[in-house]
Amino acid sequence: MKRRLRVLVCGTRFGQFYLEAIKNSHQFDLAGILAQGSKRSYLCARIYDTNLYSDIRDIPKDIDIACIVVPSSIMGGSGTALAMEFMKKGIHVLIEQPVHYQDLIECYRMAKEYHVKFIVGDLYVNLPYVNKFIGIAQKVMNKETPIYLNIDMATQVSFPLTHILAKLFGNLQPWEVNGEISGNRPFQMMSLTIKGVPTTIRAQNQVEISVSDSYMHLMHQITLGFDSGKLTLFDTNGPVIWTPRMQMPNITIIPRDLEQSTSNSLTTPVIEDFAPNHKTTYQEVLTKSWPSAILEDMEKLRNFISNDIKSIEMTKKGQHIIQAAQLWSDITGTLGYPNDYRRMDQPFLNMEEIKTQFRKEQSIAIQYELLTIDSVQQLVTKFNEVCLKTMLFELQKNNMLNISGKVYSFDDMVVSINVPEYFQFVLKRWLSALSDHGYIIRLDAGYVLNSPILSSNKVEYDWQKIKSLWSDLLVPEKVMDYFYHHAQLLGDLLIGKQSAVQLLFQNGDVDIATALYKDTMIAYYLNREVVKTVITHVTRKKEIHLLEIGAGTGATSIGIIKAIKENQLQKNIKRYIFSDISSYFINKAKKTFHHVNWLEFMKLDIENDRDVACIEKGSQDIILAAGVLNNVKNTRDVLLKLKLLLNNDGIVIITEADGESLQMLISQVFMMEPADDIRKETFSTFLTTSQWLEIFGEVGFKCYTVQPDKGHKLYPLGQRLFVLKKV
Repeated sequence: MKRRLRVLVCGTRFGQFYLEAIKNSHQFDLAGILAQGSKRSYLCARIYDTNLYSDIRDIPKDIDIACIVVPSSIMGGSGTALAMEFMKKGIHVLIEQPVHYQDLIECYRMAKEYHVKFIVGDLYVNLPYVNKFIGIAQKVMNKETPIYLNIDMATQVSFPLTHILAKLFGNLQPWEVNGEISGNRPFQMMSLTIKGVPTTIRAQNQVEISVSDSYMHLMHQITLGFDSGKLTLFDTNGPVIWTPRMQMPNITIIPRDLEQSTSNSLTTPVIEDFAPNHKTTYQEVLTKSWPSAILEDMEKLRNFISNDIKSIEMTKKGQHIIQAAQLWSDITGTLGYPNDYRRMDQPFLNMEEIKTQFRKEQSIAIQYELLTIDSVQQLVTKFNEVCLKTMLFELQKNNMLNISGKVYSFDDMVVSINVPEYFQFVLKRWLSALSDHGYIIRLDAGYVLNSPILSSNKVEYDWQKIKSLWSDLLVPEKVMDYFYHHAQLLGDLLIGKQSAVQLLFQNGDVDIATALYKDTMIAYYLNREVVKTVITHVTRKKEIHLLEIGAGTGATSIGIIKAIKENQLQKNIKRYIFSDISSYFINKAKKTFHHVNWLEFMKLDIENDRDVACIEKGSQDIILAAGVLNNVKNTRDVLLKLKLLLNNDGIVIITEADGESLQMLISQVFMMEPADDIRKETFSTFLTTSQWLEIFGEVGFKCYTVQPDKGHKLYPLGQRLFVLKKV
């Protein structure tokens, strides 16, 4: 086994990223920090548990590598001199860019003289999207010759730019600077030719007075153009995008004749993204990407040391970086010294707020088209995590499941939280969900915590994040506020102090309930599919008897009634019964649909035999139950009642949750009663699709439609449409 190499880091401004890289490595040990003794240096030494030195003469003799992360001589610092001092001591050196090419030549000469290894560290060329851009560009260049190169950059990262170009082209020579446009402006321009490729550079040549590296409008944006299209590194941190050149077809009537075209140039996507769902944050860049990229350079140096790469061979490998340094010298010499810039304080622009405002202006149909199954799955996963954390945090607030290794029984929780008997089934379902998702472990004696202790700040942050992600994309903002209010009052809901009904019908309004059942993305989809199914069945028969159970706010009824009118099918409706268990909803519907003379209203409890007896057996052509059966005590018994009411050619349309809905477990579960069917055995609120299908078969129904299917973009939302017929 190769021994771990001992590394000294010189400098703690950018050097702290080296410290983090070494901390995460299994090949290196941090041997100390060499710095001038600033507060930051002392803090770094304490955090990374290492020695702080202020004089090179005091460093230990067993140092293997010195990482020089202070400015080199060309930047007015002592980095180059330090590198040479370490090499004289027989210590291998990694020096951070930029370094003047003449200094590089001298450093390689000294490395040869003192039999040590020397490399230039440049994390940018190791970043994943930079590597991806270089790799793809080289593959395209094997097929086509580049015809232009456009570059936008900040001059603070101009040396990494030339290093990227050196890796891209292999040999940068010859190059020639053709001209420049300078001045104190956000961007200066220069043109040059690199290996025959016309190149344009737009450079932000400004330095913010207070903090020099805090005002870069961008780092690198590089576009390599070909006759067939262009490859763009949109930013140093991605993504990489290919845009084929638009080619107008040589046909007379373009729109009409083009529909049948199979030409690759016309059917290829106008943007090919080599990083789909690219969601990297600057937090991830600074905490993960940069240390990982730095570690690649350190491992490269270790490889040189371990394999005893000969000096002449190492110098050959350094030719690219020397060429890059020479080109860098020409570029910076042409652009001149950076202009000082005093930035005005500006509050952080939260793009999520802008996106939310923009989404509000779009129709739900447009939003639906923009969704993908991956994006929906990610959003559902994040919301589920927030709900699970909310449940766990509520228990931890009550001194439950807040000590690692301690076993907490269900009875302990009931007593500690003071959960009334009628809501103890909710607590059981929380524990089941938390256990299923690995937040806790279920034992014979109780439950043990299997996740970190949560804080109110963390849970609140997660809620604000998920609200911004979901609002007006998958649900209206008022629906997200509805769930959030439940999270805030979860403790009061669990002990019966707060009414869940009041949260749904605030001040007696049905706005939230209507939005929940009509204006969410899944409701939009399911209601459309319900309408299509109803209309298809209505057109096949002249006299239709339609029974809608639990019609509630009329969210589904509105679409059906509208479609019947638009298709002029009123004559086919013999009887349409709008029913609900609540007189409140019945009275509300009478006002809403007073103009629909073929609509009847009935107060109906589908679990009550006396109510069901009011409807003639075998009389119904269509029975619709949207979001109703999850709230009955015994699903099987209710389905048998529906079967008795249905005629032999009729259909039953059901929309229901598929599996446990974690959002419902912190909200509408408090308006439900524990079931007497299979849900009681599994401590669940909702049946899975397989359980639904099994029960349908048991009572004599055949299910011939389940939507959305597994390939559908809304499948992860966990709501299904079932269409049943008698066997």
